[in-house]
Amino acid sequence: MDLSRFGPATILAVATTSMLTQQAFSYVCQIVMPILADRLAEEFGISPAWLGLYLFLQNVMSIIAAIGCGSFILRYGPMRVSQAALIFMGGSLLIVASGQLWLYPLGAMLLGAGSTSTPASSTILARVCPPRLVSLIFSVKQTGVPVGSLIGGLLLPFLLGLVFYSASVGTTIRLGPFGTALVTALLILLVAISLQPLRTYFDEEKDPTQKISFGDLRTTLAMVFRNPALRDIAFAAFAFGGLQSIFSGFFILYLIDGLGYSEIEAGSAFAISSFTAIWARILWGALGGGFVPPRWIFAGIGLFGCIAALLMTLLDFNWTLNEIIAVAILYNITGLSWHGILLAQTARLAPEGQVGTVTGGVLSFTSVAMMIYPAIYGLILAATDSYGMGFALASVPAFAAFVIFLNPSYQGSWLAFWLGLGRSLATIRALTQGAMILGLGLTCGLAFHALGF
Repeated sequence: MDLSRFGPATILAVATTSMLTQQAFSYVCQIVMPILADRLAEEFGISPAWLGLYLFLQNVMSIIAAIGCGSFILRYGPMRVSQAALIFMGGSLLIVASGQLWLYPLGAMLLGAGSTSTPASSTILARVCPPRLVSLIFSVKQTGVPVGSLIGGLLLPFLLGLVFYSASVGTTIRLGPFGTALVTALLILLVAISLQPLRTYFDEEKDPTQKISFGDLRTTLAMVFRNPALRDIAFAAFAFGGLQSIFSGFFILYLIDGLGYSEIEAGSAFAISSFTAIWARILWGALGGGFVPPRWIFAGIGLFGCIAALLMTLLDFNWTLNEIIAVAILYNITGLSWHGILLAQTARLAPEGQVGTVTGGVLSFTSVAMMIYPAIYGLILAATDSYGMGFALASVPAFAAFVIFLNPSYQGSWLAFWLGLGRSLATIRALTQGAMILGLGLTCGLAFHALGF
């Protein structure tokens, strides 16, 4: 498809829509295993805590892919890398559909390799998006994550319970976990194919002579750490990515195995709360585009994400499903709604021509968190049979992010920052900002309560 004959607004709309779609179905893949985990555990006769190991392997590969993807994007083009990411993810679900447990570690690594989708999409949008719209457009694109949660939360439980009669084989067929994985894999591969007509335009700046290297680790991380603002964003990516990973990985299992809800009820709660994150991402992006300093938004996400995680520890059989959904909504509009404004700020601060590389470097911290948090959560779950304790631990880095973003980017080391923490928090500026963020959050909470949420 030759997009060059169209105006900038049309090209931006096509880029945003295609990357939102890619992001949405990428995230559908991410939540397949959390939804199927309990059923698969029954099929194989293992503990549901196995999901922590699966997510650990997935995110080990995500780190490698995020850091090493820069040269691939430059050589093959960001749209081709986006397609490859979806193909890897679809392949991982085909492995799940095979029912061969010994192959699942390979499936986890293929799923992790698909993490290149975000740096690739950031490269595309940074190229066509005007600077004044960066925060908003990146946030709209990242609504693909809650959109994917919404699609997956409704579609996957439906497929899981689907039963139909086949006249050709003369028997009743139940999809179950393996059939659900197969159908989803085919859907993901169709999305990858649908992006092919857009390659002509969005990959025209690819450089076939670009040398492929996985040795960019030191260079990439140096770009991040040399810039104090990027370094703070990297910490936010770690703290908020950790919050996201355990919610996405274990919330549905928490409701099914821990609180006794059905798969339909758990999937619906997940989908409803994810829907609110769509609007939260757009709101944070719009506010961060000029109305509110982005650091304040990051601070607010850290504080209320911390509160949401602590509330998750209190869930028990005395809570109604609506009350649980309310907590999940708070969790989603904070711990799952940071991506757009974070990626926009990363793109703004990255050196020219290095958006994909720097984005990969920042997101490698997210991958580290998504590797560590689920693994620790799984160990805690296996040892204590408690679904709440892991959320309590995840609240600590979120609160640390709140503290970091109350202050201007620190020019020295983080160690020096923490040693001088008491002095920095005692400033009138920090106290005022903290009070305003807390007041805004409480006002929104009262408004929701008054409206009957």
